[in-house]
Amino acid sequence: MSRRLIARVVVTAAVPLAALGAAAQTPASADDELAIRSVTVQPGDPVVGPSGSVKLVVDVVARGARGDNGVTVKVEPGPPPAASTGQPGGAMQAVTPVKPAISSTPRPPFINGSSGAVSVSGTQSTQGGQGADRITGWEKWRFQPATGLSRWYPSGQWTVVATAKGANGATVNSYTTFYLRRATRLEGVRVNRDANGTQVTGTLLRVDPSGQVDYRPFAGREVVLRFRPQGATEWKDMGTAVTNKDGWFASQERAKSTGTWRVEFVGAPRYASDTSDVTG
Repeated sequence: MSRRLIARVVVTAAVPLAALGAAAQTPASADDELAIRSVTVQPGDPVVGPSGSVKLVVDVVARGARGDNGVTVKVEPGPPPAASTGQPGGAMQAVTPVKPAISSTPRPPFINGSSGAVSVSGTQSTQGGQGADRITGWEKWRFQPATGLSRWYPSGQWTVVATAKGANGATVNSYTTFYLRRATRLEGVRVNRDANGTQVTGTLLRVDPSGQVDYRPFAGREVVLRFRPQGATEWKDMGTAVTNKDGWFASQERAKSTGTWRVEFVGAPRYASDTSDVTG
């Protein structure tokens, strides 16, 4: 059984303001050349397990920003705002954590999905032009939220809002998004052969969304079965199976040749993918 790391480090591509249909940029003077070129997040596809947390790093490449707070960042659950909502901006707003109601035992902070945001503090990492384009004026600002994302934060889509402020008070915004996913686990995958073919069984688990235990059965989810004949290098898709209320699945296959099997869960917006160990 393979175990996923708490986070896979993938840098997301920056999403420009116009591409997301967000609010129009506030015009800046030609002298200021105020602009944001990119917003990137590491890891770009964070996965949280039953314990621990994932620390984010947000890099903003901007030009024309002025002052120690020339660039600010907000990280919050949910999709980017629509154009009709107006231009977001301003410094990051921290949310007071509250304990979950499901248990009287002390647990990590829980942030309500409707208002939860991650407190961000950061400084311009290229003050004076280190690592920046001195000719065009691009500078990179790095932000490292003090609080890591854990199972107690809302899973699904999150938005990073970067705001750059010029000397004349003009501002521009740019957005990027990522998905915070809870870990899943394929356990007890077995292969049983008889005269009728091959039966593949196992159980799919997910990090308990209520926080009462580490993992619970993941019901009603499709898993993919793959087979690799002995001596072959490529996997063949052998169909799918759906988990029952206990997370258990079973699939009867016609393949009788010698080889190895594996099972894959492809993941979902709120849950990470997983692949079982290879079994004969």
